[in-house]
Amino acid sequence: MPHSPDRLRVAIVAGESSGDLLGAGLLKELKQSNKHLSAVGIGGPLMEAEGLLSWYSIERLSVMGYAEVLMKLPQLLWLRYRLRKRIEAYNPDVFIGIDAPDFNMRLERKIRSKSIPVIHYVSPSIWAWRYERVNKIRESVDQMLVLFPFEKSIYDLEKIAAIHVGHPLAKMNTKDLDKNAARDILGTSQEGRLVALLPGSRRSEIKRHAGLMLAVANRLASTFSDIRFVIPAIDESAKEEINNLARRTYPPLVRRLTCVLGNASTVFRASDLALVASGTATLEGAMSGCPMVVTYRVSVITAWLMRRKAHAKFVALPNIIANKLVIPEFIQEDADPEIIAKSMIELLTDVRKIEFMRSEFELIKSSLTVDSDAPAGDAIMRFLSERKV
Repeated sequence: MPHSPDRLRVAIVAGESSGDLLGAGLLKELKQSNKHLSAVGIGGPLMEAEGLLSWYSIERLSVMGYAEVLMKLPQLLWLRYRLRKRIEAYNPDVFIGIDAPDFNMRLERKIRSKSIPVIHYVSPSIWAWRYERVNKIRESVDQMLVLFPFEKSIYDLEKIAAIHVGHPLAKMNTKDLDKNAARDILGTSQEGRLVALLPGSRRSEIKRHAGLMLAVANRLASTFSDIRFVIPAIDESAKEEINNLARRTYPPLVRRLTCVLGNASTVFRASDLALVASGTATLEGAMSGCPMVVTYRVSVITAWLMRRKAHAKFVALPNIIANKLVIPEFIQEDADPEIIAKSMIELLTDVRKIEFMRSEFELIKSSLTVDSDAPAGDAIMRFLSERKV
């Protein structure tokens, strides 16, 4: 199909809810300079609201871990093949892969071989594990848009074009909504302690973490008579799954538990403490100034493979950015309800530890505060303009 000079044609693929958020901000920026923007690919409801025609459901890419991916490998390979063919037929001005590196990088290599420019938004965590992926990245992309300043230094060393665009979560204005106002929005009591439980957005994460977190909550409930819990669920199905699990396993806990749709940022602002599955949510909590404890579980096979390739000392993003243990981490075998509950009790009763964590969060926020949507949009338009010269 011939390209129109006044229309920017974009193919874009995001793999989960955090990518949907980034993609929506990016599309909004691109529309500012391109009134006739046309965008196709894979995205979630936020990207669709900005005009994306999503060819396939984003849920089909929301898979985490080696063992979990292997179970769905035939479906993912078929999806990637069909998607590649559709993108090549669409012949966009640029392809943008947002995160989801295991899916996107192979797709990007194939698309780039057809002389379609490729930009990847959100660097794979090569600084944490599997650094050797940098060689595949070099083959796959024309430019990287990175969220953290230390990532640009890595790509500069590797002579791969990269621009630091900041992290969108650093733009969060936590002063607009105080704790009581946030609790009013959630419909929780303004009195007593409120603890947030965030098991993750993927179905596999909910299965691995929801039961663990409810077990921790049950122990906290036996220690603090005034404590309540709130869980943000990504959709109605996840909300029902969590509520049913709570009713089956800890019936007395149900009256202290509120499960809400989405609203993770409001949940963080309303809460005194959070138990969070490692991932982007840990950074969102830090940007909200909410003290937290981090946990994560994967399959035994996935854990073994990841440890063989690991480079980073920490798992939680705030700890990696600060390069020290700001947030307690309880990963895999250490993800024990008794141990986690003990750590959370210490935080709930030690103001000094809470204040230390909050002060570190402010330093992290200042290091990431760049209006990421605008720089990302500008970087893409500048990239395309330079290619036309």
